[in-house]
Amino acid sequence: MMEFTYNGLVRCGFGFYNPNHAAALFCFIMPFFWGWKRLIWLGYLLSALLLIPLSMTFSRTGVIVLVLELFAFYLLSGRKNLKLLLAGIAVLILCAGIWGVLSRFTWDKAISNRPEIWLAGLKIYAANPFFGIGLGNSGLVVSTFLLDGIVCRTLVNSHLTLLAEGGLLIGFLWFGLIFYALLNGIRKPAVWCAFAGLTLSAFCASVFDWPILFDFRTFGELGMANFLLSWVLLLVYIAAGCILAWGRINRKWLLSAGIAALATALLPLAFYSSQTPVVRDGMVRKSGREMSLVLYDDEWNPRSVLPYLKDGYFLPLRSGKVKCPQTVRTVWFFGQAAEYAQDYPDAEKTFVSPPEFFELPEGAKKIE
Repeated sequence: MMEFTYNGLVRCGFGFYNPNHAAALFCFIMPFFWGWKRLIWLGYLLSALLLIPLSMTFSRTGVIVLVLELFAFYLLSGRKNLKLLLAGIAVLILCAGIWGVLSRFTWDKAISNRPEIWLAGLKIYAANPFFGIGLGNSGLVVSTFLLDGIVCRTLVNSHLTLLAEGGLLIGFLWFGLIFYALLNGIRKPAVWCAFAGLTLSAFCASVFDWPILFDFRTFGELGMANFLLSWVLLLVYIAAGCILAWGRINRKWLLSAGIAALATALLPLAFYSSQTPVVRDGMVRKSGREMSLVLYDDEWNPRSVLPYLKDGYFLPLRSGKVKCPQTVRTVWFFGQAAEYAQDYPDAEKTFVSPPEFFELPEGAKKIE
């Protein structure tokens, strides 16, 4: 399992695989310590103590989100104590400076790659708006077909990942709930700041890691602790949203949230391009004069087989045998996938690096 490091120092995840997710949780908790009517200084002391583990995550997003939460709480709480606000920011900067987080505020690939990944995600959604491309497929698709030299597992944005993988309806409901909670719950400053901060954290990173959250068998191969904490993070977010939305339905806010959510789900369609892959049932479909089915084993992947494909194809995103949505005249077999050849007796077959002692069918082509 890879460790997150910075300048030779291990970034602490506190049970999370990704330290940014731990930082998001700390930023979510801290607003609940602010503005207590009793023992006010105890609340601020607990918040200050949480700055230590936050700094140990070395999360730039965490620092930025916390500063914005402080400003939001200052504006919403009705207690315009500017000295307290400035003191909070000063303590945050001091802790971040002591632990070296401030030195991370430089332009690097982690920042510059994000806009490219997000743009690719918008294009993928625009080409597959109704049903999305399937859970856990967004990073693989954009890395293989739309990004040059950038490999990502998600779209480094939980909201965009959900939209691209789940489609328009799921995206509309998700954004609608978020907008309504933010509009309706503005009179609950602590919960509002926590919810808004986690919303922003999820925009800047895959804080809600959907493929891992719904992998109840292997937990994304990242361990039980990360899996459970990931669910805690999602559940507290949903709980905060429900608290903000609770009460008599405000029709004005409901209409505004619906319009904002619909705009958020429809505007990305402007990024549609005929060159963007269309994904159906876990399979990339590229139109051409001759549509070939592509099968490959675990030693191959979509990126490695693409150079061999010059025309249209049905390309599964995962290795193994798949059911093709239509009858095909040609089939490509990569590596051990040659064992599926007998299932396509009437198709023209091309084998790439088949097993050493595999006997080619009559008329088949072989490419080493």
